[in-house]
Amino acid sequence: MIWVHCGDESEVATTLSLVTRLIEHSDATNVLVTCGSACIRAFDMLPTDVTRIEIPSDSPTKCRAFLDEWEPQSLIWNGGALRPTLLRQVHRSCVYATLINARTAGLVQNGSRWLPRATRGAVAPFNRILAADGATATRLIRGGVPAEKIETTGPILEEPIALPYDQYELTVMAEAFETRPTWFAANVTKAEVVHMAAAHLAASRKSHRLLMVLTPRDLDDAEQAAQVLREAGFKVGVRSQGDDPEAEHQAYIADLPDELGLWYRLIPLTFMGGTLSSGGATSPFEPVILGSAVVHGTRKAPHETRFARLATVQACREVRTAAELGIAVSVLISPEQIARMALAGWDEITQNAETLNRLVETALHGSEPHGAAS
Repeated sequence: MIWVHCGDESEVATTLSLVTRLIEHSDATNVLVTCGSACIRAFDMLPTDVTRIEIPSDSPTKCRAFLDEWEPQSLIWNGGALRPTLLRQVHRSCVYATLINARTAGLVQNGSRWLPRATRGAVAPFNRILAADGATATRLIRGGVPAEKIETTGPILEEPIALPYDQYELTVMAEAFETRPTWFAANVTKAEVVHMAAAHLAASRKSHRLLMVLTPRDLDDAEQAAQVLREAGFKVGVRSQGDDPEAEHQAYIADLPDELGLWYRLIPLTFMGGTLSSGGATSPFEPVILGSAVVHGTRKAPHETRFARLATVQACREVRTAAELGIAVSVLISPEQIARMALAGWDEITQNAETLNRLVETALHGSEPHGAAS
């Protein structure tokens, strides 16, 4: 049994990424996820075979009963407060334990310069400690934790899972688009369609062969979206009506279900629908992991943190109006611009890949992989 503990609501996304990786390499029935009551529902999206329960109270009896019932082989403890009694029992049970995203704030209370004795005792059972920053690593070493146990990895962040796509359809659509410049308006709300029309009209003045592929947030709105685009003067193809993208099409409504992965993989520039009007943004990591650069509006909830990560490395562009979107599309559609943004985004969201791979290997084998850094 592989046990993963999520110690804080802020670490839910990272924990989900880690568990997803684990069940790619192990039977889901062999994975146990624990957390506090505040975030237990966040793990409902995991396969039902993955066991999800609240962490037991930190009493000797309940901790012993918990370990006797589940008999974990390895533990990954992701941030949050430590539980000394439980972790002592983990050590006595010879469970290989790794603490990740260790931060001073979670280990030292009230701004103390020293590592409290109780904290030293709580971290002692961990075979490996992956510190989120150098200051935490230094504090742990000065507090008496053996330096060989500690590695400063930086914060381990979520790693998105790529949406699936049909390889045959990808080949067919790539041949249909040929070398034509194309941008994708993804998950566009009904109120945003008119803005997409205005932006596409502006961008097309500089790139006459430019094609816009648009997926409505509600697929039932496809015909209405097509009509708005026709009224704006565009020749429109509709996928659900059997149309393939043709040379005369200026806009193409992609309204078949479960094809977002196909368009993200195929089209190098994506506007994130729901960010110019109300409706809620979808995750910008979805296109980035498949190689598409991102343009978005100012309404980024509930994914503000993800947009901020991309903005920090200049892997996305924010616009406030349809006019700004048109300018952004006309500028960013150049292969050089798109390649730079896409690579920056890819590097940002896959920066933890090696660390996550090592964590998975450790969890599966109950020890540090041979040759791992110390």
